[in-house]
Amino acid sequence: MAEDKSNTIIIQNFTDPICTWCWGSEPVLRKLETHYPNIEIRYVMGGLVDDIHNFRDDSNDIGGSDIESVNKQIITHWEEAAERHGMPVESNGFALFSNAYPSSYPQNIAYKAAQKIDQEKADLFLYNIRAASAAEAKLTSRLDVLTSLVDASGLDVSAFLENMDNGSAEGAFKGDMALGKALGVQGFPTFLVKYNNQQVMLRGFQEFDTFVSVINMISNGKLIPLHPPINDEHLLSFMEKHPRLAAAEIMQAYNLGSLDKVDEWVERLVDEGKVEKQVAGQSYFINKIMNKISCDPQTGVCL
Repeated sequence: MAEDKSNTIIIQNFTDPICTWCWGSEPVLRKLETHYPNIEIRYVMGGLVDDIHNFRDDSNDIGGSDIESVNKQIITHWEEAAERHGMPVESNGFALFSNAYPSSYPQNIAYKAAQKIDQEKADLFLYNIRAASAAEAKLTSRLDVLTSLVDASGLDVSAFLENMDNGSAEGAFKGDMALGKALGVQGFPTFLVKYNNQQVMLRGFQEFDTFVSVINMISNGKLIPLHPPINDEHLLSFMEKHPRLAAAEIMQAYNLGSLDKVDEWVERLVDEGKVEKQVAGQSYFINKIMNKISCDPQTGVCL
């Protein structure tokens, strides 16, 4: 029997793995997920930077032929953006591009390679690319860095490398770019919000209340946000899908109102051994602690 999608909100998220306002949209997406049980977020790769040598963003004073100068311009913009969106950004050692790696296309293609293996893990991989780029100052266009993130996301490395090598991932990426062009997408993030036969396009970073208004309009008031319970059980269950969450994501997803309240909750969870805290940039992540298998060498019993 086909799955009933009649009450499902579909958000096509036109994005790029190294777009700072895409990174800054993650808390809003987490809040949408906790407040609307029937929501599906689909990522469409946009290809923000073909070659940084030819890239210009005059509104943010980004551009030029010197890679080192451009990287400094980018991190200045990212730090300013982080003051608003709150997601971790690491400036120390930041080098998003190099002369050998001047494009964001490898990260886009890598997502499509992962998507061919496992959709949910591919979405986690995309998050991990964003985090590695923004919060860990890694040059994520390098294949070795991407491969390590594939492994960390639970994907089959050999299948990923095959998809990268045989051209199928690159072809799928070109298909995503063609879709964006056909729909008139001109920047990232862009969100196409769909419900049944209704849809609305939102361009640029959006607050949660804007999504609520759009969803209310296209569903004729049928779909209203539900407030999630603020307890350990719900958070840890949510982390089955999102095993790493930034403080800003927790604050928005659970309507906590301030980072101080997040800190109090997180510190208790850390003390109880339920999560691990990872300092990153001006903020931090919490990571779900995975149950480790231990085996007794005498009996051969594994627990």
